[in-house]
Parts: sequence; structure tokens; C-alpha cells
Amino acid sequence: MDIYPGNSSSSPSNLFTFNDKIYFTGGMIVNGTNTSGLLLSYNPTDGLQTVSSTAKFATNFTKVGNTLYFKANNTAVTPNTQRLFYVDTNSQAAIADDNTTVMFVGKVGEQLIANAQYKTAANPAWYQLFNFNGTSFDILKNINPSGTAYPQNFYYSTSLGKTFFSANGGEGQELWMTDGTESGTKLVKDINTFSATAGSGPNNFVEYNGKVYFSASDGSTTGTELWMTDGTEQGTSLVKDLFPGSSSSFPEKMVVYGDKLYFLMSNTGGARQLWETDGTESGTKLVTSLATASNLFVYNDNLYIVARITSTDQAGIELYKVNLGSETLSVSADATKKPVIYPNPSKGEIRISNVSSGSFELLDTTGRLVKAGKFNDNKISLNSKPGNYILKITSDDKKVNASNKVIVQ
Repeated sequence: MDIYPGNSSSSPSNLFTFNDKIYFTGGMIVNGTNTSGLLLSYNPTDGLQTVSSTAKFATNFTKVGNTLYFKANNTAVTPNTQRLFYVDTNSQAAIADDNTTVMFVGKVGEQLIANAQYKTAANPAWYQLFNFNGTSFDILKNINPSGTAYPQNFYYSTSLGKTFFSANGGEGQELWMTDGTESGTKLVKDINTFSATAGSGPNNFVEYNGKVYFSASDGSTTGTELWMTDGTEQGTSLVKDLFPGSSSSFPEKMVVYGDKLYFLMSNTGGARQLWETDGTESGTKLVTSLATASNLFVYNDNLYIVARITSTDQAGIELYKVNLGSETLSVSADATKKPVIYPNPSKGEIRISNVSSGSFELLDTTGRLVKAGKFNDNKISLNSKPGNYILKITSDDKKVNASNKVIVQ
């Protein structure tokens, strides 16, 4: 949908599915004025709807029970305030609690927690861990009585039944966890003991094989590297120093695929690397090096990556499927030989450079399959009605997969 007609952008972000709708933040024209940060929703039945023009720049969408909560600017007041909102039964946004300022939202099971502070606090800039009881917020634990704890990066582990997060209890941002009770909210481990207040900066949490993996720095012997925890101090340890010494590998975009954990790391010179781990130091290995990579995800039992294979390939930054059988990207060997489809526009006969034979699918602009078949001699006869199409080709050896827009005259 072209939400903002023409060449202007609606810039949809923070997409979240709830009750068969996609909720997101975006911009559109309201009463003749370009308005950004609106809370919008979409599904094929109801189309695009404006959920709220008051709760703006919504983030931290969190489903608890049958309710969708989120943090947003309450623009009904001046100055704007950060409040907890929820989507009511009429699919409209309502304030959950107007007495607290909320910065981040998370949960422990079906219990909502937040980085928050009372708006009437003596020092409202000192944020602590709060708990929402369904109608209002209360302090769950005053983690740092002499300053701001600023809890963030909430991650709930289903196998451990705890939510892990980063907070400052006086030692800097370190690894904490909570079971939703004050007594069960505690520092797991002070990882950076080389500086009393710098912290280790735990982030990028993901659960794998009954433990939680994350990135952190001990502040001296290693930079930001891959760590794991079982919720105990003695069970929290460095998995592997991927970038030996005090430099950082910055592991991120961690996803579980098959029986291993995959993630991206940075290397010298701006390069990126794809790594895998089974949780052991010896089982933490480099899969492949890339010119650049920005995302990693699993879909339909396949691992995908957004990357550019080499700095000189002609494909640029594209979407690739990772072929772990040979531990290389499935298209990497032919990345510099991206097929050229010509002529385009054509009268119906398409030629393909670099791929002599394979299979093809022709789809219309709605995604409907129009034609499919095999081709040989670098040639496909489409014999289709004039129009715009998407042509997908796969070489017989499966090393080349490509999609191109084609125009049949």
C-alpha cells in the first residue's frame, strides 16, 4: 500500500502482529498536513486504519495475555510525556497509567515490567524497575537507590522462567535477572570488574539449549564478545573471544537454526562474518566472511542473510539463503556472475546470461503464478500477455537463484 501517495514516504517501522492485524508507526497526510509517528494498523479485511494520532512514535510492543501494550509519546499534553498505552477492545489506544514515565517495556511470563519512574518522583530522571498490576505501575525493585538503574534490553527466557536485562546497580550496566518478585530480582554477575562503574553492557539476548546467550565485555582482557548464562554467577561465562585481545567482535543478530546458534560479528576493515556455535569454545566456528551483512533470520526452515558477498561482486547487497551443507552462501560462488536478463522490455522471448539451463516461474505483480517451466540454451519463451511481471529463475545446479522485473510488450 502506498500509504503516503506519490514519492513521499510513510516510513513504516516497529511492525508487530496482534489479533490478525499489523500494528506499526508511520506517517500520512491528516487534514492536509503531513503527520509522522502515527499509530496505524492494517489487515486485508479492514485495510489501513489510524489507531491513534495522540499516542505517537509507538515502540516496545509487548503482548501480555490478550492485551497489546506499548510505549508512546502522549501528545495530548505539553510537554509530551512517555506513557504506557494499550490497544482497547475497539482497537484504539488508551493510556494504561498516567502517573509514570516509561522508557522501556518487557515482561516476565505474563507479567508486564518496565524501565520507569513516577512523574512526581523527587528525581524523575532516576529510572528503576517497575511492575504493572493491570491498572497501575509500582516499583518492583529499587535497583540503584543512589542513582538511575535504567533497566533495558529485557529478554524473557521460557526455559529458565526469568527475564534477563541490563541495569546499573552502582557497578555500571551489568547482567541482571528477575522472576517478577523483588527478592527474585538480582544481579547475576558483575562481568566487568576492571572498572567499578563502567559495566559490561549486556545486550543481544537469545535463548539456546536451555541457556541465554548475549554480548558483553569484561572491560580489559576482552572486548564485547559472546557470553552465556544459566542464571547463576558461576554459570555465566565467556563462550569464546572471537576477536582475541581487548578489541571487540560485537556479536549480534543471533538466531537459533537447527541445533546451533548463528550470529554476525564485525571484523577489521569493516568486513562482517557469519559464525555458528554449539555452546562450546571448540564448537564456535566461522561459517563465512562477507563484505557486509545487516540481518540474519529463519523462515520456513531455512536460514537467510542480507549481505554482499564480496566488495567487488555485481549483485550488491541482496537477500541470500545460507547453504550450510557446504558452509557457504548458496549463491556465493556465482555472486559475481549475476545473470542478466535481456531484452527487457521484450516481445516475449527472454535470454539469460551465465545460466544455460534451469527452471523458471513467471508471476504477476500480485504474486500469482502465471507460468512455470524449464528452459535451455539461455532462453525462455514467455508467450504471455503484455504487462509487468516478476521472473524467477533457478539454475539446474541450484547455485544461481535470481528474481527480476520484466516487461512484456
